[in-house]
Amino acid sequence: IVSLMNGGDAGSRIEAAVSAFGSAAGGVGIVIAMAAIIGKCMLDSGAADRIVQWAVGITGQSKASIGLMASGFVLAIPVFFDTVFYLLVPLARSLHRQTQKHYLRYVMAIATGGAITHTLVPPTPGPLLVSSNLGVDVGLMMIIGLIVAVPSAIVGLSFSYLMDRRMPIEMRPLGPSDGQQSAIAPENMPSLGVALLPVLLPVLLIGSGTLAMTRADREDRARIEVSDIRDYEALAERLRTADPVSPAGRIVASTVPNQQERSWLNGTARAAGQAWSEEDRAQFAEALNRVLSDPRLYDDAAFHGIELSQVSKDLLASNQLRMKPVDRRRMNRSLLEDAMPELIEAHHWDTPARGLANQLLLWSNANFALLLAALVSMLTLKQVRGLNFTQLAAETETALMSGGVIILITAAGGAFGAMLTQAGIGPAIESLFAGAEGGSGIGLLVLGFSISAVLKIAQGSSTVAMIIASGMMSAILAGTTPTFNAVYVATAIGSGSLIGSWMNDSGFWVFAKMGGLTEGESLRSWTPLLVILGVSGLLMTILLSQLWPLV
Repeated sequence: IVSLMNGGDAGSRIEAAVSAFGSAAGGVGIVIAMAAIIGKCMLDSGAADRIVQWAVGITGQSKASIGLMASGFVLAIPVFFDTVFYLLVPLARSLHRQTQKHYLRYVMAIATGGAITHTLVPPTPGPLLVSSNLGVDVGLMMIIGLIVAVPSAIVGLSFSYLMDRRMPIEMRPLGPSDGQQSAIAPENMPSLGVALLPVLLPVLLIGSGTLAMTRADREDRARIEVSDIRDYEALAERLRTADPVSPAGRIVASTVPNQQERSWLNGTARAAGQAWSEEDRAQFAEALNRVLSDPRLYDDAAFHGIELSQVSKDLLASNQLRMKPVDRRRMNRSLLEDAMPELIEAHHWDTPARGLANQLLLWSNANFALLLAALVSMLTLKQVRGLNFTQLAAETETALMSGGVIILITAAGGAFGAMLTQAGIGPAIESLFAGAEGGSGIGLLVLGFSISAVLKIAQGSSTVAMIIASGMMSAILAGTTPTFNAVYVATAIGSGSLIGSWMNDSGFWVFAKMGGLTEGESLRSWTPLLVILGVSGLLMTILLSQLWPLV
């Protein structure tokens, strides 16, 4: 219905919904299927019981929820929330089998830890792109994000305790044979190392890939160094006399550089013919570097007739909204090199650090990492239960049957959110907040939080809400002088992106279906939990901005 309301040919609108469904299924299908296998195999082999016994021996049964929350909190920094939830849910189910109580508290504890760092701490894509749009150092974003996240997680865990008392929920089977296997005697359970392997293997693989990629990205090889400009006078002249509909004209028209940097690009910072000092060259190069972060530098008309390199074509064809800052700079640098090869030196991208990151791309891919973890958990089940391959196949098929329903429902939720996005929700909300001013104090934080929250409620994706909200707040901040560091605007936006998770959010369906909850139970537990986390994050952000402004 939402797709049809967008207008246009009805047949094409149905195809758009189908395409969005397929895209969402492609993003979650394999990981959910593998997670279903891992969960069933860990429970039936006694691996989950072994981990829980070990963890409870350390924390005590009464504090097991804290351990689950802390695990989700730490693991969601390098790994997506969905993957973390898939990996830890078997532990919550095993813990409930031992205690026969507090199931809702356990799954909410995992959700608390995973959700808060997913929206506040880089290198998760959302916070990473927010820090880029607002010009915040990534290291500072990590530190402040963690400081904001810890007390928010504690509040969220407290809310989990409250909801578990007010709305106790029995653990339900996820498939027809879930929980029907006989218990494994402690002496026959797999060792702790083998039991932990299906959880730790994907975390280590994905985490190592993230670390290697972050290290390579920090080299920022697309950055224009002073020595990369072959002829300063010729390039400055090209910019001074630029046709607006040309690559040089796009550089001059960029709104990303500040007023002083723009004066270097439009030729007003220095007299024509004046000798270039080292300081002049550095200032000019830095102004160009600022242009490399412009998401609107490329224009079809401006670059018409210019033969683009394969690197430029590939990057232009990728998802521009979710593009990492370093890839944005690489794309724009490549475009300028294509347009002005005689003036700008070609950059060298493939360093040893980048080579290592590229080598780890396969191993750190979430689909591949969970596939390996699923194989490990299947072999463990086969060994512990003494199954032959035919029996193991039957167990796997049962897990995939339950996972298939979750994939379909989650993909449908993703398609719903995509159709809302195509309906123009984002631009409509931008126009709603057009001309908004938050002053220079707490009002700015509340404004960023509100924009992000409205966007999240409207279209379902926290990452999209953060990206659009940070872009809007960047424009607003350009005309103000805040009394605190912009990192607090970033954490306010991240906190706002938690608000209002419902049927258009794939995370809602992951929590509901992987946790075995009904839609109504999820709306009464998951949705208010994220509101609590978001509001706590905002309040913590406001407090820090006043006590530790970092100006």
